[in-house]
Amino acid sequence: MAKVCPERRFPGGRTIFAPGDAPDALYVMMSGLVTLSHLSEGGQESILRVLGPGDVFGELLLTVPARPFRARALTACAVTAIPAKTFLQLLSTIPRIGFNFACVLSRHLAEMALDRGEAGHRWSFERLVLALLKLGSAHGVEEGGGRAIALPLTHQILADMIGTSRETVTRDLRRLKRAGVVSQRGRTLVVQPTRLRALVPGWPPGKA
Repeated sequence: MAKVCPERRFPGGRTIFAPGDAPDALYVMMSGLVTLSHLSEGGQESILRVLGPGDVFGELLLTVPARPFRARALTACAVTAIPAKTFLQLLSTIPRIGFNFACVLSRHLAEMALDRGEAGHRWSFERLVLALLKLGSAHGVEEGGGRAIALPLTHQILADMIGTSRETVTRDLRRLKRAGVVSQRGRTLVVQPTRLRALVPGWPPGKA
């Protein structure tokens, strides 16, 4: 696949595709980070996911006439772009690719359904705790019993991820820092996953 699919590079802040764009390709993350977000009619951005190496996005190319979300480089990144026509040919000739694609879709649907359910009945503080847990699990590095998240996460980005205001995120982060479950070194957040989980009863789902 790599031989027939071009690699594209984007600087941090560059939009990869925007709502309304033609769904002309599927993307596989090679390096860097990308945010996938929804824009309301009033221009309010809600970040749905932060994607890293190995993640797949733009997978709705088979079901929608136009992109419903925005993908933007959070850091400088490289992606493999699989043109829609090429992807359809691969689906019809290599069954394993079709199976893997179905698994990707199922995982993304499950993640989005869980996120929507959690957001519906948790306060902003708990939503922030869950976001930090997920970011630590997906992008953190072990450090002194915690997870160091070396991402360019501004308070506004965190606010967009959990559907609240920047001021609320600032207040809740201060609370977590005072409790000793989150610390900050420059732009790196260090979280203590075990202690964070204790702040969100019932997480992970299905466990006491």
